[in-house]
Amino acid sequence: VLDALREAGRTVPGDVAVVGFDDIPIAAHTQPSLTTVRQPSREMGEAAARMLLSRLDGVELPVAPQIIPTSLVVRDSAP
Repeated sequence: VLDALREAGRTVPGDVAVVGFDDIPIAAHTQPSLTTVRQPSREMGEAAARMLLSRLDGVELPVAPQIIPTSLVVRDSAP
């Protein structure tokens, strides 16, 4: 997206703000660096493992979803 905007003559974040999702390592190294939403992968994996082990033990899964908060990592692509 950043390359396509540059090729179209647009500036980031001057003309267009860009926000990604997942906060992959390269996000900090793009030009401009990418503002992104960080998912807590470890916590998500731990929660999934606990739910799976509980289910294997015969425990019913809760009806309400388990919410694991994300965070916004503000970098140069979106002020």
